[in-house]
Amino acid sequence: MYFLLSAALGIFLLLCGIFGMRHGLQNLLGSKLRKMLTTITVNPWRGLLVGIFTSALMQSSTAVSLITIGLVSANYLSFYQSLGIILGANIGTCTTVQLMTVSLPNHYIYPLLLLFIIIMILIKKVRYPAMAVSGLLSIFAGIELLSATLSNISELNTAIQYIVAGNTNPLYGIAGGILITLLLQSSSAATAVLMAFAADGKVDLLTACYVVYGNNIGSCISSLIIGAAAPLAAKRVAAAHIILNIAGAMIFLPFTNLLTALVAMLSSDFAGQIAFVHTLFNLLSSIVVMPFVRQYAKLIIFLIPGRNRDW
Repeated sequence: MYFLLSAALGIFLLLCGIFGMRHGLQNLLGSKLRKMLTTITVNPWRGLLVGIFTSALMQSSTAVSLITIGLVSANYLSFYQSLGIILGANIGTCTTVQLMTVSLPNHYIYPLLLLFIIIMILIKKVRYPAMAVSGLLSIFAGIELLSATLSNISELNTAIQYIVAGNTNPLYGIAGGILITLLLQSSSAATAVLMAFAADGKVDLLTACYVVYGNNIGSCISSLIIGAAAPLAAKRVAAAHIILNIAGAMIFLPFTNLLTALVAMLSSDFAGQIAFVHTLFNLLSSIVVMPFVRQYAKLIIFLIPGRNRDW
């Protein structure tokens, strides 16, 4: 019972941190981001940079995708222009995972969190900046609590069993990553759980790579389900996102040993290595597609035909 409550509290703090940080930044910059999306994205490469920047600020590729879908549906952007933003959002969201590798002494986290929550409540002028900082501190608190909880784990749930089975079969690791992301509705939160779990030595770096592939696929499934009943623009954007990540996982899979060797050179810390896997997967998947973005757009339009502003 203690394990369940502690794990639930850790996940709660983690999710509250991600959403709090996102909400604070959105309220600070939301209208400016929407204007920037419509005025700067004259070609996919500029769209890529805008997607990276806005997703890093909002700490959510999903939020950027939803704004983009709205702009495409309202004919402010073409589907072709939106692809650069979506590819960039995949890269920008990696900043959340990189922030999770920052080390902050445990005895500072909770007092600082309480301080910024009080500032957020009492001082309206700095409410949203304080909310963003509180969110970041809540992420640190959630990771710390999850690490302490998972180090004493005795029974594995279904998702964890899949992750551990990934030691022998990559598909199990990918399935575990998809499942955890669907449960948490956040690839960043799922990666944080993986970091906490891996810190106890339950999985090696190779298995962690498979789980990260699954995390990225799982992050698209919710939008794909929602997009099934949505307008044509939403269907195409959701399809473009999930096809990108599935294809990325298939391409990366044979080279996972090479990827682990590369991230081991980039960081000696296990959590840092997982963060680099997440970043390199999204960075390379998006950059490789960019020279062929027009052909990729044609593929999505072929798969999901219909009349809309495509170009």
